[in-house]
Amino acid sequence: MATGKGIEIAEDGVATVGMTEARALLTTLIRDVRYGGQVGAFTERGARQAYVVTPDFYERAGREHAAIQRVREQWPDVYADLFGDLPD
Repeated sequence: MATGKGIEIAEDGVATVGMTEARALLTTLIRDVRYGGQVGAFTERGARQAYVVTPDFYERAGREHAAIQRVREQWPDVYADLFGDLPD
């Protein structure tokens, strides 16, 4: 969790930076994400507010989300077995 000490790596491997330091560390965070293969996050009072991911990660997540939605619509029983009753 970021605590005013620059970019820190959380236990789950996400590179975090506090909102108050974000401007000064933005380029570094983006490079860590792009070239270091990390996911980044901006935090405020220790809580994650937004994530930074590579374009490839974002595009793949979009395709996977669309596929999951198709399963949800076409095979609701399979969806329920896999994911339970999740909100939209």
